[in-house]
Amino acid sequence: MRYPIRSIAAQQTLRFRQKHLWPDMPLEHVKVPGDETAHHLGAFDGQKLIGVASFFAHPKGVQLRKLAVDPMYRKRGLASRMIEEGARCAKKDGHAQLWCDARQSALHFYERLGFKIDPDVFEKSGVTYQIARRAL
Repeated sequence: MRYPIRSIAAQQTLRFRQKHLWPDMPLEHVKVPGDETAHHLGAFDGQKLIGVASFFAHPKGVQLRKLAVDPMYRKRGLASRMIEEGARCAKKDGHAQLWCDARQSALHFYERLGFKIDPDVFEKSGVTYQIARRAL
């Protein structure tokens, strides 16, 4: 089955982010400065939200943040499709680069989508990351 991906409001992402990214943290923890102006995508099974991805415009490109897919729907290409749709929109808006802080455990996923991984490693909230970049 092909699950539709469409733009959603920032408010629609919050509970989903909390449930699937930081279930032990308060809702305030999942809010990101700039959420109100970012481009948010949702993947749906009927009316059920099953994935989210948020894209934040910066002078150096568009940053992908807070990508999450419901565990029951993983391994179906939803995350890849949301990234591709976000990249398409970013390019259409005149941006030349898409980037994200990629968890080290997901580096191969981003590489398969054409991202190049920066060698510098950093930590946030006990999780190790590297920056992944992709030309648009």
